[in-house]
Amino acid sequence: MRVTLNGETRECPEGTTIERLLDLYKIDKSRIAVELNLHIVPRKELSARMLRDADVLEVVTFVGGG
Repeated sequence: MRVTLNGETRECPEGTTIERLLDLYKIDKSRIAVELNLHIVPRKELSARMLRDADVLEVVTFVGGG
């Protein structure tokens, strides 16, 4: 199935969760926020939320500084 991750089309197997997709593409989950189809996904739901064909995800990383 195909999803869009940060503007790029990506392939992933049927039944992939958001957490698994992040693992597949080696995205560090420690300081991120995930938006799925324009809705923020709570961190506790990343391992349970299944993706569907044509879903659109935006993943942003928090950066500290001053």
